Amino acid sequence: MGLSRSKASLFNSVTQPNVKPAYVARALSQQTRDDRPKPGQTGEIVEKELNELNIAERELLEKEKHLNHLTSESIEKLKEVSKINQDLQNRVRSLQDLSLSVNSKNDELKRANQELERQKNQNRIISIELQTKLEKVLQKERELALQRDLLAKQLEETTKDLLKAEKFAVVGELAARLAHDLRNPLSVIKNTMDIMSAKPNMRIEERLQYISRFQRAVQRMSHQIDDVLDFVKKTDLVLHPTTLFSVMEGAINGLIVPASVKIVKPQRDMPLNCEPRKMEAVFSNLILNSIQAMDERGEIRIRAFDLGTNLKIEFEDTGPGIAPNVITRLFEPLFTTKLTGTGLGLSICKNIIEQHGGTITVRSPPTVFTVSMPKTIHQTHV
Repeated sequence: MGLSRSKASLFNSVTQPNVKPAYVARALSQQTRDDRPKPGQTGEIVEKELNELNIAERELLEKEKHLNHLTSESIEKLKEVSKINQDLQNRVRSLQDLSLSVNSKNDELKRANQELERQKNQNRIISIELQTKLEKVLQKERELALQRDLLAKQLEETTKDLLKAEKFAVVGELAARLAHDLRNPLSVIKNTMDIMSAKPNMRIEERLQYISRFQRAVQRMSHQIDDVLDFVKKTDLVLHPTTLFSVMEGAINGLIVPASVKIVKPQRDMPLNCEPRKMEAVFSNLILNSIQAMDERGEIRIRAFDLGTNLKIEFEDTGPGIAPNVITRLFEPLFTTKLTGTGLGLSICKNIIEQHGGTITVRSPPTVFTVSMPKTIHQTHV
C-alpha cells in the first residue's frame, strides 16, 4: 500500500495539477468509499492498482521521453532559426551596403555622363573650328601647289638655261684646253720635222730619236682627243669574256713606258666579263698618271685580289703623294693640277668603272688607286 502511494505521488508530481487519469480517479474514489478492503480482495486490488500505476508510469516515461525529444528538436530548430535569422540580418546589411555602393556608383556615373556630355559639346565646338581651319589649310595648299608648279616650271627652265650655259662653258674650256694642249705636241712635230729637213744625212740613231719624239707627240695628241670624245659621247658597253692579264697587257703596250719606270704586275690571272677597250683605257690612264706623278722615275706595283664574285685591283706608285685638298676633287670633270691635260681622265675612268658596276677610290700617301668591280656583270649594269 505504501508502494502504491509513492507511485501515486510520483504520478502527481509529473502531471499537471487537477488533471488525473480516469483509472487513478476511480482508484481514489474506490478507496474513499471503502478504506478497509473486503476480505480476499485486498491482494487483487493492490495488484490491479499496481498494474495500473505501472502502466501509467510507463506512459508518463514515454511522454517524458517524447517531450524531451520535442524539446531537443525545438531547441535545434530555434538554433537553426536563430542562425537563419543571423544570416538574413547579415544579408540585409550586405544588401544595404550594396545598395549604398550602387547609389554611389550611380552618382559617379551621372557625374561622368555629365562630364562626357560637356566634353562632347566642347569637342563639337573644336571639330567645327578644326573643320574651318582645315578648309583654310586646304585652300592654302591649293594656292601653294599652284605656286610650286609655277616655281618648278621656272626652275626647270632656269636649269635648262644653266645647263646649256654650263655646256657652252665646258665646251669652250675644253676647246681652249685642247687647242693649248695640241699646240705643244704640234710644235714638237714641227720643230722635229724642221731639224730632220735641215739634216738629211743624219745618223740612223739620231733619226730614231726624232721619230720617237714624233711618236710621243702623236700619242699625246691621240690621248687628249680620246679623252674629250669619251667624255662627250658615252656609249653602251659591249661585253666580252677576257682576262685581267689580257686587259693589262693591252693597256701597257699602248703606252711608252720610260726605262726608268718599273711596272710590277700581279702574279695571278683572273677572268673578267667586260668591255676590254674601255677597261684598257682605265688601266692606261691610271698607269700614265702614276708615271707622270713620279716624274718618269720609280716603281708602279699592280696588285689583284680575288674576292669571290668581285675583283679588286690596286695601282700603287712611289711618287710624292697627293695633297688632301686635291684628293677630294680628283674625279671632278676638268679638274687637273698639271700644266697640260684636259682634266677628264679620272672622270672618264670613274664613269667606265661605274658602267661595269664597280667603284674607284684613291688614298695617299702612298698614292693607291683601288678599282673594285664584279668579275662577271650582266647587261643590267650597262
